[in-house]
Amino acid sequence: MTHHIPLPTRRWPPVSRPTRRWLQAGCWFAFACSGRVLAQAQTPEQAPEQTTEEVAISAERQTALDNEAITISETPDAGPHLSHVTAVVGLGALLSPAYDGSNKLKTSPFPYVDIRGLFDDRMFVSVLEGVGVKILNEGPVRAGIGLNYAGGRTSSDDPRLKGLPDISGAAQVGGYIAYSFKPFVLEAKIDRRLGSTSGTLASLGASFAASPLPQLHLTISGDVTWADAKYQKTFFGITPANAALANAQGNPLPAYTPGSGLTDFSLAAAGVYQITHHWGLIARLGVHDIVGSPAKDSPLTQRTFSPTIGFGALYMF
Repeated sequence: MTHHIPLPTRRWPPVSRPTRRWLQAGCWFAFACSGRVLAQAQTPEQAPEQTTEEVAISAERQTALDNEAITISETPDAGPHLSHVTAVVGLGALLSPAYDGSNKLKTSPFPYVDIRGLFDDRMFVSVLEGVGVKILNEGPVRAGIGLNYAGGRTSSDDPRLKGLPDISGAAQVGGYIAYSFKPFVLEAKIDRRLGSTSGTLASLGASFAASPLPQLHLTISGDVTWADAKYQKTFFGITPANAALANAQGNPLPAYTPGSGLTDFSLAAAGVYQITHHWGLIARLGVHDIVGSPAKDSPLTQRTFSPTIGFGALYMF
């Protein structure tokens, strides 16, 4: 008889909305590549018996890979329950807009860490999703809260920002609720940026997960995001004083005060492909379109439609 040695699994971040849709996130369309299943033909006498524990660990790794594809698509964690702790580290490269609305793309390195299954899968630690607690983690309805880092921007990111003040990174708290009817998930989430650059983001989205091969796990997702006036003013507004300073430095920007409203619509596809028991590749391809007039009409918005591409390698413990 032919005996197949079991395979592994697990997840990786977001892109624009100032460093957030890879570092928070999103729009990616991915195809993940890498991997092969190690198989070995043996005679009945040679084939070792597979213990119940080995079968459970193999299944757990497949579950972890499912969760990993969900994570890098930046959808709420509605994946299967994990019975064991799984840890993934990786390094990738991200091509994304210099800031939301920029017509300039930049490539930056991205370190990746994702730990799941802590405290009976009640807690997670992730570069993309921060440190969080799952309040509801069984059944079709899932919910959780978390603390994350929200990126900012500097005036050196793009000539269009010349003369404007830098926006520093900030702590961000948020929560999500999701309804899963496999392979689909509907979700709603809200995030509150803290500190002097405070603001609130709320989004509605949906995702679809598939595993066409045991070593390949894919997720396709889409969402639409709304922001309050504080967030819009921080990232798309220009005060009269800042407009005067920008003009004095040769950057002709008018003052602009946006209100609350939609910011963007995003589509993304993410994938995890397993090469060996521990090594794999992850990829994400996304697009996002600034659709709401408060952000779309800003003098800082040079291009409304932009891509984001990420690719990297991961190691699963």
